[in-house]
Amino acid sequence: MTTESKKVTAQCSAEKLYNFACDFRNFQRMLPPQVEDFQTDGNTCSFIVGGFVQLTLQYAERNPYTTVAISPASGSSSPLPFRFVMCITPMSDNECDVVVRAEIEGGNPMMTMMLKPKLRPALDKIAEQIQYFSTGL
Repeated sequence: MTTESKKVTAQCSAEKLYNFACDFRNFQRMLPPQVEDFQTDGNTCSFIVGGFVQLTLQYAERNPYTTVAISPASGSSSPLPFRFVMCITPMSDNECDVVVRAEIEGGNPMMTMMLKPKLRPALDKIAEQIQYFSTGL
């Protein structure tokens, strides 16, 4: 299952947004209040969602100025196999379009069905947060 956010325009160059997204230390201020105990070394991060699900994430792919993909860290437990992908399209020296995509493969069909209606609004919120924080980059 693949779901995408709405497209937003970030008020910074694709290079600045890419560099921002390639450091997990920048993610903490964008996370919702349901995320607790956020820890990072810059290349991986771990946190607890909703008080009971612990996730450890790592960068799965980084293509300069166009793509940043995040997935569960190897050896960590995740309720679903997934990847979050931020797709960056340069528009000018000070603007770029951004779409956030969630790719979920396999896993528990019941959990996927329950997650699907909540995923698009969550991805839209992430895209809006990226747009908001891009003004300060």
